[in-house]
Amino acid sequence: MSQRNITIEELVELVSICAGVRTDVATASTSTFEELGVDSLGVLGIIAEIERRVGRKLGPDAELVPSPTALLAFVAEGDVVTADGV
Repeated sequence: MSQRNITIEELVELVSICAGVRTDVATASTSTFEELGVDSLGVLGIIAEIERRVGRKLGPDAELVPSPTALLAFVAEGDVVTADGV
């Protein structure tokens, strides 16, 4: 069964699994993907796994989100959060 949203803890796990970048909740909550060292292919892998987990396509705009917190907001609300890139 798919879930509607993901948590920051799940996203931190996906950053590690899909992008090979280890981080923690506090750092991921205040950093951009670039600051974490996650490249565009890593972001695509994270998005693909989120789509699998939530059971819906996020669309091409998901690739434009600048940070883990913005991605969480995008999944939850379908909005890209770009203020300060976080």
